[in-house]
Amino acid sequence: MTRAFTLPSDELAYFIGYTLLHADRVVLVSPWLSDVELRFPVNDQTSSRELLLSDAITELGDTDVTFLINGNEDHNDYIKNRVEQHAGIVDVRDLHAKAVITDDWVYAGSANITRRGLLINRELCKIVENDHNDIDTYVHEELGITL
Repeated sequence: MTRAFTLPSDELAYFIGYTLLHADRVVLVSPWLSDVELRFPVNDQTSSRELLLSDAITELGDTDVTFLINGNEDHNDYIKNRVEQHAGIVDVRDLHAKAVITDDWVYAGSANITRRGLLINRELCKIVENDHNDIDTYVHEELGITL
């Protein structure tokens, strides 16, 4: 049986920070993407417990991060330019899905990884076990995208 729990979107910044800190590989799916401030648990791997997404990607260089974003959105250019040296970027023209995917867990919800998505809008968010047990299989089976 799949385990799941809900998460208010204003806690998504912490979940992403926790995930970047503890997972070997993460895929962040968001048609619109901003350099949002993430929160981290107490740790000795980041310079602060609050970091911009781009700074976290740089500091946590051992974490393999891939972004799936809507390449048609000029809004995404700023963050793309800040993270492209440290993360993979996949432009998906018809992307509408929002997710944070690891081999073990998947956040699936309505929140884009933007200030509005994390702090202002009322969003629905669930975290479930990754029944595929693998990021690549999940992305291929659920989104029809081959990484």
